[in-house]
Amino acid sequence: MRLVRGLGMGALALGLAAPFAGSPSRTPQRGLDLDSVARAIADGSDHVSARQLAEWIRDRRTGLRVIDVRSPAEFRHDAIPTAENVPVDRLATSRFAPDETIVLYSQEGAHAGQAWVMLRSLGVTKAVFLPGGLADWRDEVLSPWLPVNGSPTERAQIAALSHYFGGSPRTGGEQEAGRSLRRRGC
Repeated sequence: MRLVRGLGMGALALGLAAPFAGSPSRTPQRGLDLDSVARAIADGSDHVSARQLAEWIRDRRTGLRVIDVRSPAEFRHDAIPTAENVPVDRLATSRFAPDETIVLYSQEGAHAGQAWVMLRSLGVTKAVFLPGGLADWRDEVLSPWLPVNGSPTERAQIAALSHYFGGSPRTGGEQEAGRSLRRRGC
């Protein structure tokens, strides 16, 4: 399912990048390098997992800037710790420092993927997005399944990260059933 979602997000990102590309007979105005965008999508460097983002936040990674691209009302209701709210329609006028690592997220990831393409078209290259958005944050950080066959160390690391953010890891046989109940959409 992750492969299908990844391919879908890649297709969406390339489709959104097309209007910024301009005519094939001239160079894009803002420096959008479609080859580098396609490579980032293909090799997965366009996104970060919720667990990796949680580790970056916990470890206070230098230059990390987490941006929620949803509406202010959605942001006030539920947000990832340390995030700031910059709705999609304000991204083009926002300032980004060259040394910042920008992590974009939305409710389910689609709008964050679109925002990633926007930032790339503006020349921001140190940006990634959370493909499953807040849904992944909830599933992988706040309520992660502890791997049944995982080592005690791995299970302890996952549990500690979840507890750090006020979450509670899950154990038991409902793991596969719970994954099938996941919502879809933006």
